[in-house]
Amino acid sequence: MGEHYLDTVGVRSSILLVPTTLVKTAGWAALAVLAGCPRPPPPPGANEPPRLPAVEACADHADLVATPLPVPARPPADPYSLPNAAAMFVTDAAGTHGATTLCDLPDRIVAIAAEQGVQSGKRRVGGTVYTIARSGAASTSSIDSSSAGCLAGAPTCAWKTTSELGTIETIPGQWVSTSGWVHGLDDMCRALPDDTIATCSTANRLAYVELGCQPADTAPVALQLGLHDASLERRYDLDVEVPVARLYGAAERASASTYVYRFTGAGDAKGRYKAAALAFDLAARTAVLELDGARERCIVFGLYRR
Repeated sequence: MGEHYLDTVGVRSSILLVPTTLVKTAGWAALAVLAGCPRPPPPPGANEPPRLPAVEACADHADLVATPLPVPARPPADPYSLPNAAAMFVTDAAGTHGATTLCDLPDRIVAIAAEQGVQSGKRRVGGTVYTIARSGAASTSSIDSSSAGCLAGAPTCAWKTTSELGTIETIPGQWVSTSGWVHGLDDMCRALPDDTIATCSTANRLAYVELGCQPADTAPVALQLGLHDASLERRYDLDVEVPVARLYGAAERASASTYVYRFTGAGDAKGRYKAAALAFDLAARTAVLELDGARERCIVFGLYRR
């Protein structure tokens, strides 16, 4: 699979470079620092159930260059716009909309459709933020044109909203556009491993597909599904949030617009989540998570292009 980078998220201080040679996302983990942000929760207590590692160690991996991954092709880069790293969508009562960043929180989903470019020779920043509470309430707010946006050399992009969310800070240049802070809520978005290729946020949880451990010459590409819900307090390993369950599988079928992934595993500490499937239809712009036989509609979902 070669070396690539862990997701980044703020942890207080200046930029730190930490060698991480034994985890599946080997390379240098860049930890961006956002002043004034709360520290992550304390270590697990003695009475808590066993926890998974946030990122699994691998003896070998698939070669990202030589092995075709079951995701859409990456579009040409536009130097005057935000990097379009994912086919990401958010669905609300008004329909389905494109998004640039997913910020999944325990109590709500925030999808950011940021716009940054040049118009009539002047820099322009704008866009929309979609907020969907896990309870079902939804709202939209605008990104203020005075927002800093993404600036060359800055460790974060800043999007000033017109709602109680305040300013949302995201990490530029990521394959997986999920890390950041919502300063109006004083909360951190769920940060995912950088080898994630698909995400799905439902009313109940966040599911994400990442590369599994396997020899480079083995087919099909091994994949694994991580799950986050509210069953445990939030915990972190470096900058990546620890999942409550991890299942294993592969792509079952892919057409020009449809991508299906199936997984099985031991489940979580309570014996749940032993079988799952994620189905994406990019033509219809819909996605569904099936977990232990129950179907959940993906409110925000993305397929990450490499």
